[in-house]
Amino acid sequence: MLEEKLARYKARSSNTEQEKQERAERMVRAAVNAWSGFDGISLSFLPKGSYRNNTNVRADSDVDIAVIHEGFYYYDDSSLARGDKFAHSPVTCKRYADADFRAEIEKAMRSAYGSDCDTSGSTAIEISENGGRVKADVVPSFRHRRYYYDARGNVHHFEGTRTRRTDGKWVINYPEQQYESGGAKNNRTGRRYKQMVRILKRVENDLVSAGAIDALPSYFMECLVYCAPDTLFNHQGNTPLTDDLSAVVSHIWSETKPSGEAKGWNEPNDIKPLFGDSQKWEMEDAHRLTLKTWQHLGLGNR
Repeated sequence: MLEEKLARYKARSSNTEQEKQERAERMVRAAVNAWSGFDGISLSFLPKGSYRNNTNVRADSDVDIAVIHEGFYYYDDSSLARGDKFAHSPVTCKRYADADFRAEIEKAMRSAYGSDCDTSGSTAIEISENGGRVKADVVPSFRHRRYYYDARGNVHHFEGTRTRRTDGKWVINYPEQQYESGGAKNNRTGRRYKQMVRILKRVENDLVSAGAIDALPSYFMECLVYCAPDTLFNHQGNTPLTDDLSAVVSHIWSETKPSGEAKGWNEPNDIKPLFGDSQKWEMEDAHRLTLKTWQHLGLGNR
C-alpha cells in the first residue's frame, strides 16, 4: 500500500545514523581546533544543510559543516545609494583570506584524516565515512553581509556565509535563515513539510537508481517542497501522506511549466532566487522530477 511506503519514506535518519553524524561533526571540530596554524584566529562552526535542518534520509545521512573565519567579513552594498555605501572595507584581520583559508583547512583535515581526506571537490573538503562516522563535507567559509533598505528606507543587512570555490567563483548562502524559515513552515504544516521533503528525497533516490532521471542535489527537493503553499499540507483522513504528496507534487509540476509561477520562487532562506544562472538546476529538472514521481508512485491511479 502506498500510504505504508510513504510512512517509511518520511522517517528521518535512524538513531545509529544520527550518532554517526554527531560523531563526524565532533571529529571535524576537534581536527580544526587542534591545528596550530589557526592559533590566534577566531573560528566558528555551523552545521548546515539536511543534517541541521533534520531532512536527512536514511540513504543520505552525510554531515555538512561550515568552518567560518570570524576575523572579518565580506559584504555587498550594491543596492545602497552612494551616500550609504561603505567608504572602506570593514576588515580587522585578513590572515587566511580567500583561497588561503581553504588551503589551511585542507592541511588540518589531511593531518587528522590522511587518505580519508579528499580535497578534489570544488567547494567542500570531503572526509570519507567509516564504521564509526558518516561522510562529512567541510566547507571553508567567511561571513557575508548583503545590505538593503527596509520599507521605511532604513539600511539593514542579511547575514550569510560566503565560500570560495577552487575555480575562484564565490558561493553565497544564508543557512540561518533557511533553518528558521524551514522550522516555521514545518510548524505551520503540522510537521508535514519536512516529512514531504524526506519522501521526495527518497523517491528521487529511487528514480536515479532506476535510471529514470539524473541525480539532483538533495537541497533542491527541500527548496521545491518549501515553495508549495501551506494549505497543501496536513491532510487528514485515511491516506494523509499520499494526499499531501499528491497535492505538493501536482503544484510543483504545474508551476514549473514554462508559463508557471516558479520563475519567481526563492530558496527556503527567502532571499536567493531558486532558479537562475548561478544555480545547479533548472525549472525543467523540477518539472521532470515531479512528473516521474507522479508516474512512479501511481499518484493518479487511486
